[in-house]
Amino acid sequence: MKTVTAIVLVFTLGALAQAEDDCVLAMTESGLVCGARMKATNGEDFVSFMGMRYAKAPIGELRFAEPQSPEPYDGIFDATTPGLVCPQLTDKLLPDLPAPPQGEDCLRVNVHVPLSAVPQNSSDWDNPRLPVFVYIHGGSFITGSGNPDTYGPEYLMQKGIILVTINYRLASIGFLSLDSEYIPGNAGLRDALFALKWVKRNIELFGGDPDEITLGGQSAGGAISHLVSISPAVKGLGLFKRGIFMSGNALANFYTTSPISAKNVSALFLKAMGISSAIFKSPKSIHQELIKAPIEKILEANQYVYNKAGLALTFCPVQEKPQKGFTTMLPKDPEVLLKEGYGKEIASIFGFTNNECQVFKPFMIKGNLEKVLQTSQVAIVPQNLLFTSNVLTIPVLTREIKSEYYNGTTPTLEKYLYECTDAFYKYPVMRIADKRLESGAEPTFVYEFGYHGEDSVIKAAVKSDWPGAGHGEDVTYFFRVNWFLGPSKVDELAQSNPDSKMKEWMTTFIANFVRTGDPASIPAEWLPTNQQFEFQSIEEPMEYKLQLITPYLRDKKKFWNKLYKIGRVDLFR
Repeated sequence: MKTVTAIVLVFTLGALAQAEDDCVLAMTESGLVCGARMKATNGEDFVSFMGMRYAKAPIGELRFAEPQSPEPYDGIFDATTPGLVCPQLTDKLLPDLPAPPQGEDCLRVNVHVPLSAVPQNSSDWDNPRLPVFVYIHGGSFITGSGNPDTYGPEYLMQKGIILVTINYRLASIGFLSLDSEYIPGNAGLRDALFALKWVKRNIELFGGDPDEITLGGQSAGGAISHLVSISPAVKGLGLFKRGIFMSGNALANFYTTSPISAKNVSALFLKAMGISSAIFKSPKSIHQELIKAPIEKILEANQYVYNKAGLALTFCPVQEKPQKGFTTMLPKDPEVLLKEGYGKEIASIFGFTNNECQVFKPFMIKGNLEKVLQTSQVAIVPQNLLFTSNVLTIPVLTREIKSEYYNGTTPTLEKYLYECTDAFYKYPVMRIADKRLESGAEPTFVYEFGYHGEDSVIKAAVKSDWPGAGHGEDVTYFFRVNWFLGPSKVDELAQSNPDSKMKEWMTTFIANFVRTGDPASIPAEWLPTNQQFEFQSIEEPMEYKLQLITPYLRDKKKFWNKLYKIGRVDLFR
């Protein structure tokens, strides 16, 4: 933005601020916004600009379409409360999670920024701009939002960075693929890309540095953010400089980008929608039926698909063919994109917890997974292998996995939790680290979070306990889970208890990386990973240590490498 324009804007904001004592004003490309003044946990003021549209409401003809820029408006947009979340069913894992208002006008962005950084007059425009962390929420591609009830900014706001969270289309609206020119899939990925472009264009108006943006996410959000980072669609755009991908990435085995899987899911969905004769209908007529359907009917169809699929993820990112009018996000298998060096230009952190799948145990028991494991011939085979293998190799994979994890006997749920953690979360990070080293990528940092908190939000929420840390526990030490913890307390990170110390360390390493590309902080040394897979082990406050690959991880890496050579022959031709 040109300086003269900036000066006009800040003079406008300064004049209006006198009449708007109850909020803080900022300008966007669409118009003025009014944000809420809040308190960080150290007592410092920050401003939350919430529920701002980064795209038009995806309704009617836009339901599955490429996102479109919102219309400019007059007046002041009230950004003091969260916006609508995208249509979704109740979170299966966290049924006690409050259900905020939802609707299809949900493509919203939240910007949390220290008050002192928000330009309010002409002199403020010369202030240094703050680095930016754009975070994409998880939720199995079917639930969640970027709202501060779960991703509270109160910890990070005392670290001198700007936090941005977004919503994206979920489930069938976000990830249904009919492999057609009308619904090619990956609408949710396009939303994330569109939001990043909005941040790049607008963040300077909030006091942010558009050249110092870090992209990240956890679980499905880690997968989305990493997939976006390796997409040819972002190459050369300079939308972000670094990446933080936690318990989810482009190769994570809790989902698959296989078009075969997407076709199976779409058939179930169309049947539930009453479009069972889809084979005889044109893609255009199917599209017309789906964009006219009430959202309630679509949610019911989503539920039908979930019930049929059991515990497998259904609507997911997918490899796609180029289609007119759509940005092609995944033209190839993510393995191939990584091998070709996409994403190597950004320094990255990849993380996992030591007991990822323990958090899913209550859900697995309720879903009677042990019976499925014992009766199905393929349930123990990760989806990324299952949908790329042929009928001759699948029995080989099953036999090998049974021998490695189940002593060659009938699978049990307890043993499956170890396979799940290794195959879904740990091995993919080791595989990605190798590929980034081979391609000469920017530094790759890895951590394993194994801290057993005194008052774990996740363990309390799922009403269970386990050694170390499960899926999502690391995130609760740099985001404040406001729906569970209640009103924020000043000095939460300054207390002497271990949980507060861990929150202080986690927020520090995140902020360090966002600022400099180096997560290390005194007294902890943290070097990029190498051929020996060196990683940061985070177990107790002030007991962080660089650790070479353990014998257990070395054995599992060797095992899964062998299975990939059996099941992913397409990668080794």
